[in-house]
Amino acid sequence: MYSAAKMHLMETRGTGDIVGLLEILEDLGKPVDLAKLDDSLDEERATFMNLLEDTEALGLVHIVRGDIGLTDLGRSFMSSDIDGRRKIILNQIRNVEPFHSLINLVFSSGKKEISKEDLEVFIEDNFPSDDNEITFGIIVNWGRYSKLLDYDSDGETITFNV
Repeated sequence: MYSAAKMHLMETRGTGDIVGLLEILEDLGKPVDLAKLDDSLDEERATFMNLLEDTEALGLVHIVRGDIGLTDLGRSFMSSDIDGRRKIILNQIRNVEPFHSLINLVFSSGKKEISKEDLEVFIEDNFPSDDNEITFGIIVNWGRYSKLLDYDSDGETITFNV
C-alpha cells in the first residue's frame, strides 16, 4: 500500500463550485461573514463546509475570524484566462490529496499511464470511503481541468502529463 500524506483531502467534485464561490467573493470585493455567505447559498451544510475547506486548501481564499476573502492567488486566478487558471490549479492540487499521493506514485513508478482498475485499487488502499467512485470522479474532473491527466473512458486508462 502506498502511504498517503497527511494533508487535506479534496471533496469538491468539480471546479464549477469553486469558481462560483470565487466569483461571488470577487463581486463582493471584500471579505464576507461565513454565516451570511452560507445563508445566501443553496447548499447543504456539509457541502458548503467542504467547498470552503477545499478552496482554502488550494490557497485561493483565506478564512480569518469567521470571514472569507480572496487571497492574492485567488485574485490572480480570477483575472487569468482559462489556461492561466488551469496552471494555477495544477500547481495547487499538488498540495492536496488524492493528487499529492497520486503524483508521487506516478513519479516513483516511472509510468505515465495507469488503468482505471489500478487507480481504483490505489484509491481503495489509500482513501477508502463509502463511495470510492466519488474520489475517482474528483481525480478525473480536477485532473482533466488542470491538464494533469487525460482519461480514456473507452480504454479505461489514465495518462498523466507530469
